[in-house]
Parts: sequence; C-alpha cells; structure tokens
Amino acid sequence: MKNGKDKNVTFSKILVVVTGSLFIIAGGFAMFMYLSGRIENAFDTTAMVTMITVSGTIFASNLCWYSKKSASENHYKLRMSLYKESADIRLQFNESMLKLQKEYNVTQDDIDMIETQSDADEMMQSALDSVISDLDATRDTADSENMIEQV
Repeated sequence: MKNGKDKNVTFSKILVVVTGSLFIIAGGFAMFMYLSGRIENAFDTTAMVTMITVSGTIFASNLCWYSKKSASENHYKLRMSLYKESADIRLQFNESMLKLQKEYNVTQDDIDMIETQSDADEMMQSALDSVISDLDATRDTADSENMIEQV
C-alpha cells in the first residue's frame, strides 16, 4: 500500500496507529464516564485502570516491535547505500582514468602505476569496514537492549 508521498504503509505502521487509537479511545472513554457522573463512586478506578493498562500494554508492545523492526530495516538500508556509494566512487575513479587515457595518451602501465600508488581501493575498503563494524556494533547493542528476558 502506498500513500500520497510514495512511502510504504506497512502492516506494522497500521497496527501501531490502530492500537494507539484504541489506547486514546479507552482513556477518553474512561474520563468521559467519570466526568459525566455515570460512575457514582469516584474512588473506584478499577475499570479505568484496567482499560488503560490493557490497551496501553498492547500499544507499548506494538510500538516496541515497530521500532525494533524499523531499526533493523534502516541498518540494512544504510549498509546497502554505503556499498552503492563506494561503487560510485570506484566508477568515477575508473572514468577519470579512461579520460586520462583518451585525452593525454596515458598507457595502461601508467594507469596501473597510479592505482598502485593511490591506495584508493584499500582506503575505501578500510572506511567501509570501519563504518560497517560501527553499524553492526550499534545494531547489536540495540538488539541486546531490546531483548525480552524469559522468566
């Protein structure tokens, strides 16, 4: 499903909106019942606490699941964009070498010498490895913080 801005509306987003709405409706209904005087004993908050607790727990668990799912998706999107950007840099480098070859009659041996002296591939791979290890560490930390302990 797509909305007007070409963003995906997934089941998880719909679920968070629906459970959040139910939480707000339950709270509003409880306040309405107390403020309208339909519940005579104002000290009996059992119904209100139960409705808000149940709907709030469902909303909170869906919100936690959605944010964990989003973080996981964003991690892989970032990783793929890094690979794409590094491939684009390498493509620009290769196009520059072809331009040198055509315009200045540079030989393939000269280009090979430039590539060995530039260490561009090693620098890009090192930068990619460092960023990816940081992303993995961040993801692992987020996963360990969001783990639900089993009793």
